[in-house]
Amino acid sequence: MRMMTKKREKREYNILAVSDNEVLKKFTVNQLKEQFGYVDFIISAGDHSYEYLDYLVSVLDKELIYIHGNHVYSKYHDISFCKNIDGKFIKYKDLYIMGFDGSKVYSKKEHQYTEKQMNKRIKKHYFKMLLKKPDIVVSHAPPMDIHDVKDVVHEGFSSFVDLINFAKPKLWLHGHVHLSNHYEVQETYVGTTRVLNVYGYKVINITV
Repeated sequence: MRMMTKKREKREYNILAVSDNEVLKKFTVNQLKEQFGYVDFIISAGDHSYEYLDYLVSVLDKELIYIHGNHVYSKYHDISFCKNIDGKFIKYKDLYIMGFDGSKVYSKKEHQYTEKQMNKRIKKHYFKMLLKKPDIVVSHAPPMDIHDVKDVVHEGFSSFVDLINFAKPKLWLHGHVHLSNHYEVQETYVGTTRVLNVYGYKVINITV
């Protein structure tokens, strides 16, 4: 007799993703709760103050996953209740998520990497990805030639493009490249991977 395997039900998540611009401080507490109270969790792609992240968690009562940008503001404010995924590959709820902070090197400050350094950070997860591919990758800088700007600060990483081609994540979220306003959408598909600049804030739906 053939054994019947139970098919896992798909899960749908609504994510509030934020980066760079702390525009949600302009919302009242009631406006934030009314507009974003339904989201399942929050992701920050960097360049926010720790107070801002604390504020979003406190008002919305949602868990928050974050990476650092190339700037870290008020880093001594306690946000130990948030999940820092810099350089990590984690399972969160039913999602597999990777995070890579910072930008390319342009000064001697922290959270800046050469292409070789970023490639090394990614490669340490390759064995894990042979077993399970990430559903979401969160980076501060964009992949090279996808939403980046050809200057010393805002150029993307080619190793991110290699990661997209290898792992084919459903979703890649980044910040770093400022848009004219938080309503503007900068979105590109690379194969089946949706690459989205979450400058300001974006609400994203993903099913796995």
